[in-house]
Amino acid sequence: MNPGEWDRRFSFLTVPVMLVTVSVGSLLIVLTSHGNVTWETRLFETDRVVLPLMFLLLAGYTFLHGSRSPEWDPLSPVRLFFSIWFGLLAIASLRLTTAEPAYTVRFWVTIACGLSGFYLGARYAVRGFLGKTRISMDQLRWQWNVNWNASRALSLIGSFFMVCMIAFVYESWKAGSVPLLSDDPEWARFNFGVNSYIQRFAISFYLLFFLGYVGFVHLRKFRAVFLFIAICSAVAITLLTARSLLLSAVWMAIVLFHYGRRRLTPIVILLVVSIAYPAAKVAVDVRRFYDNPAFDKILDKIDFPEKMRILAPDYLYFGMTLQTLDNLTHLVPKEISYSYGWYLGYPIRVFWTPREGEGFRGRLDDLFWERSMDWSPVQSVTTAYMGVPYADFGIPGVLLFSFFFGWLSSWCYEQFRTEPSFWRAFLYAEVSFAIVISIYANYLTLFDLYWNLLIVGLINRWAFKGMRFSGEQVAANAI
Repeated sequence: MNPGEWDRRFSFLTVPVMLVTVSVGSLLIVLTSHGNVTWETRLFETDRVVLPLMFLLLAGYTFLHGSRSPEWDPLSPVRLFFSIWFGLLAIASLRLTTAEPAYTVRFWVTIACGLSGFYLGARYAVRGFLGKTRISMDQLRWQWNVNWNASRALSLIGSFFMVCMIAFVYESWKAGSVPLLSDDPEWARFNFGVNSYIQRFAISFYLLFFLGYVGFVHLRKFRAVFLFIAICSAVAITLLTARSLLLSAVWMAIVLFHYGRRRLTPIVILLVVSIAYPAAKVAVDVRRFYDNPAFDKILDKIDFPEKMRILAPDYLYFGMTLQTLDNLTHLVPKEISYSYGWYLGYPIRVFWTPREGEGFRGRLDDLFWERSMDWSPVQSVTTAYMGVPYADFGIPGVLLFSFFFGWLSSWCYEQFRTEPSFWRAFLYAEVSFAIVISIYANYLTLFDLYWNLLIVGLINRWAFKGMRFSGEQVAANAI
């Protein structure tokens, strides 16, 4: 079996999946043995070393396995998903603060079902591609391009840029400032928008950053103008202190760079993280957190270690996300009944669901706005992607949704690897971002994903000038 088929069949995940399966089986045995362990029992209460170390080793093994092979792809869906999730569990298991109790049996079973469902869905999707030729990583960047008419692309992207700039300037004028430069950036970022429709265009600079990158790197004409659009968009989204949107823009550019220009290696990834991570903290976190006395009081309240406070914003983002998921498993269905599709249907019903107070039109976040103060030092409204299907259908919903998530991710990836095009590269960039942010949100149930597909789809359609490569044309370069 060649390296490409080895990776395609996920053989490198045999050991991690077996460990997860054994863990779930052990928990089920304990639960049915009429012992003292119940769904609400908190496991590993005294451990802050063994569990984090185990998950850290699993993350490193999953990500680096086969890295010397020319077909190693760090952005392939199964490798990316399990590396990120094992890493998150390693961080969250440290429990550095007094606001983080040990996780319950129900939480661990929910996590195990989510990971298992994704793996099974990915394997099912790949079955349909085993007989097809996959383009090798070395040849992939030569087999597709951004086949746009530069003039038409500039007209479309430039028009979109002007609309977004008008919305941004108008909201800044109405607010009297921008969030990053206000006295309280954390408060201002939630109260900046005039209304949701104008705000949608004001925050769409993350998409313009990506489009500017595409024009600058992949089109031969007007490169200076496209670069100007990308730089202005990066500045605008930074002023809005929208870290997740900035991450979205950067991630889409990374995916296109990886598959269209230069393949990422472990050394390149390390260099990118070493530069991008400090830059992002300087651009956003200094004003939002480090210059904010209220944030220091929160850290004192939860006894966050003094020597690690420079990492506090990132740690709390990750740790409190899983704490919110753990608490969700207490609330539903004990205090709140299952929603049966209400939260999964958010992208559709967002157009007619009224906003309640400062909420998100009935998004899962609204459920925690007041309740989170019972377990969190701040209002913690974000949870991992598993929270949405759990709130709707419980643990079976997590398993089935994760199966679909894994199937969709691998299907988009295999479609791109067997018959590459710009649209398929962008589609996988969006799906892979859903994997990256799955530790923080359910991207498939957010309106942002479908807005991105609409805008880029229209530009790709109207600026397109030729035919894409076919599988037959590139079969000679397949592995």
